[in-house]
Amino acid sequence: NADITFKSSDNVLFKVYKTYLNAASDGFAVPELVSTETDVVPLDEPSEVLEVLFQFIHPCLESQKYRQPSVIDMEISLFFLVAEAAEKYVVFGATNTFATRMHQLTSQNPIEILNYSSKHGYPSLADEVAILAL
Repeated sequence: NADITFKSSDNVLFKVYKTYLNAASDGFAVPELVSTETDVVPLDEPSEVLEVLFQFIHPCLESQKYRQPSVIDMEISLFFLVAEAAEKYVVFGATNTFATRMHQLTSQNPIEILNYSSKHGYPSLADEVAILAL
């Protein structure tokens, strides 16, 4: 059984191993007063965002080989919500995956990508998309 439980903004529970969190993320700080085995840690994001985000951290089935989710065909509003959550919680594999995919989406979503890249410190991406955002 996982040793920490998170609750989404729409009240869905996610059980995760703290070991995976520590290895794949730098931003999931659990308050010191929380007993990770019995308490639930509330998060601001809805379950559809956390479901994707936690796949970058925690294998779905430990008996199968671990593969991170594809973001290529992800619905664009979910794409940007998960990308923001990945930055917020510093999920290493996800931040790189989303930033890389954004280089391929510059002509389709220049304003969103310019906002994201400026906010999160991706200057080459911001430079690439700036002219398209005009």
